[in-house]
Amino acid sequence: MVIPKIGSIPLVNDATNGSAGGAFLLSTPSKSNATLHIDTADIEVHVGEPYAVVRFNGCEDAVSTFANAHSLVQQGLDLLSILGTQDSIILDAENEHILCWSEPDGIVVRNVSTTLFNFSVGSAKLVVKDKDGNIIPPVPSHPQHHPAFRYYRLAQTTDDLFDAYRNMYLSFEVLLSSQHPKMKREQEIDWLRRALSAASDEIGLKGLSTDPGSDPIGTILNDIYQDARLPLFHAKEGRVFYVPQDSDARVTVAHALNILTNLVLRMAEKWYSARRVGGFVFPGWVYKNVRSQLASNTIYATNYDGPFDPTEKDLSHPRFKSALATPCTVAPEFERGREPAFMGTFIEADFASVDPVRRIDVATDEHPYIAQIMDAPLKLSGIHRFEVLSHIRVTNQNQPKTLFRK
Repeated sequence: MVIPKIGSIPLVNDATNGSAGGAFLLSTPSKSNATLHIDTADIEVHVGEPYAVVRFNGCEDAVSTFANAHSLVQQGLDLLSILGTQDSIILDAENEHILCWSEPDGIVVRNVSTTLFNFSVGSAKLVVKDKDGNIIPPVPSHPQHHPAFRYYRLAQTTDDLFDAYRNMYLSFEVLLSSQHPKMKREQEIDWLRRALSAASDEIGLKGLSTDPGSDPIGTILNDIYQDARLPLFHAKEGRVFYVPQDSDARVTVAHALNILTNLVLRMAEKWYSARRVGGFVFPGWVYKNVRSQLASNTIYATNYDGPFDPTEKDLSHPRFKSALATPCTVAPEFERGREPAFMGTFIEADFASVDPVRRIDVATDEHPYIAQIMDAPLKLSGIHRFEVLSHIRVTNQNQPKTLFRK
């Protein structure tokens, strides 16, 4: 039986029920051919190809397939690095991946992607007038430099979530100690509690607590120190620590980083007149409009390998005539927070007619809406079902970074 592939790498070992696999984007294409065996799993990379693929048995659905595939492929890349074969990092593991599993009716392939809607909004200008209507000139602000801002800058320029947190925590730590120094022989947690208590009113700690009904300082310290700082700054067997690129840990660290970033910005503004400028985007309004658009769209799968054309205004391109098409439906069960998700399902389609798939378009009846150009050809001949799952995310480029690829 024909096995689906991404590039030249098979996604599963065979078509028996329980066979599964996953493909994840590498930071750079592989420099060599390599296949590793971990227990009953195979991890494979091919020279010049952008995916690492893992194949194993024992999964019959998407959730368990992703959990097992992500864990196994990370272990495989760890081994390839320590053995000197190649040093690679997975990019956008949760946001961009391909899953494959076998059901009684046949093989299922799911392509998962995330489309970013980037906005840049100028800062608002406040005009103050006196009682006669005359404009009062604003008092000029003169920000002072502080070493903490170096750590902040590094946190904003890295693509690695854990590195961002470490640098942001150092920025927080040096800012706080500049106003409330740690006393001799004072325990770290005692200093943090004392210093934050002293700074609470001037930097508005109550507004940062994730549990308004509890002690805000205790809640904040639990989020940024106990749950994130300690497991990230220490790694000892027998104690809790976070392994880089672990999916579960990323959720905790991302939450803590949001609180920590707000702390740093408030301290920088209050103590050093360094106020971040930037407008506000209303993602709820954007998401509402996206959902209404997606509800009546069509998903097209084609083997067209041409570049993205931002000037394309209609469906006259020949790829739409030869494409496989299926209705696009909003998929609330796959939403991440407020972010919309949509799904399209091709069942027992003539995959040979578009083999390999190189591009996925989402379009209205009149014009293209979203396009995904595959990083490698996806060969689907012989499969039972192909699922396209896409998430939509709004990002405000004037606000602190929240999207980390590693």
